[in-house]
Amino acid sequence: AKQADMPKENIERAIKRATSKEYTNAEQMVYEGLGPHGTALMIECLTDNKNRTVTALRSKFRRMGGSMTPVGYMFDRKGRIWFTGGSTADSTDAMMENAIDADAEDIADLGDGKIEVICEFCSLQAITKQLSDAHNYTVELMEGTFVPNTTVALSEEQAADLNAAIEDMESLDDVIKVHCNSA
Repeated sequence: AKQADMPKENIERAIKRATSKEYTNAEQMVYEGLGPHGTALMIECLTDNKNRTVTALRSKFRRMGGSMTPVGYMFDRKGRIWFTGGSTADSTDAMMENAIDADAEDIADLGDGKIEVICEFCSLQAITKQLSDAHNYTVELMEGTFVPNTTVALSEEQAADLNAAIEDMESLDDVIKVHCNSA
């Protein structure tokens, strides 16, 4: 979670919830809405009280000038994997080639020998296993994510507004992660 730049408070809150007895009936939910400056937001939550979560999210959307409305069609559910060469001496090109052979849809060089792979969500486990077991690569991150189909370009001021709104959303106890379609 730290490698994915998740705030420390969110990590601690997630650990507390996972070990708490009051979250034995928790459900994972995904809420959708329009945020500041026409951006689409997908909010992943883990809650034991849907009504409380929806009320809190509606309030946050209202304060940011947005609304809870369907935007899921603007995103695709995908898998994301970050890996390095680990103990192998493979070049970045060889690692990318092996990721393509493992059915990666999109590949990016993140620098420092780290590669990002985007794949079909249903193939996430199989591709991760192939990269780590068959090629001895070190997998640093494996997660499901929402990838936007189209993005919205924002000015610096608008991006600052959006980041503040996302941080405000993430401050809610039930929110795990907020996905956005900003460029």
